[in-house]
Amino acid sequence: MKLHNEKAYPKLCLLLLSTLEKSLPNHLTYHTLEHTIDVANVCDAYIKHYNIEENDAKLIRVAAIGHDFGYIISPIEHEERSIKNLSHILKDMLTPEEIEVVNGMIRATKVPQVPTTFMEKIVADADLDYLGRADYDLLSGGLYKEFQYFDIVNNQKDWLDLQIKFLENHKFHTPFAQEFRKPLKLQKLKELKEKRQALVS
Repeated sequence: MKLHNEKAYPKLCLLLLSTLEKSLPNHLTYHTLEHTIDVANVCDAYIKHYNIEENDAKLIRVAAIGHDFGYIISPIEHEERSIKNLSHILKDMLTPEEIEVVNGMIRATKVPQVPTTFMEKIVADADLDYLGRADYDLLSGGLYKEFQYFDIVNNQKDWLDLQIKFLENHKFHTPFAQEFRKPLKLQKLKELKEKRQALVS
């Protein structure tokens, strides 16, 4: 997967992507380099759609690239790990106030998502954009394998139950996602419930 509009990103973001490529554990089959690039590309689309001003766009791009940086170490509290690991890197290019804005966007991806600012809503929705896309099955398949590795689920029934519960509790935050992602997400939820019912019939 290629990073769209690459020239719009600070050089630091490209260095972070290179670090992710080299350092993310091989057992991660969802939280991969491709996932980070996907989130960044979705954020780029939001930036264009909402005509976000240049400096805010830069902060959104930094948050998108850095939001899962903590997975290099561990999935546990990875949002806070991302913030901690990025802190000494970001201080040379952002003001303390801008770093706090980036930190807020990274924290907004933590499930259950509770974004408070519009920029946080953009990054939160971008992180789970696939829930309302045609490639849901492909990407969720990678998450299933990752969850199996971490013993979060043991079988297809567990996985279906987890997906159904997650989709029932999830909500998109931006008007764009509510209009263009929510309908397909609800259709996928219906399909999953039908699969779950067939499994026990």
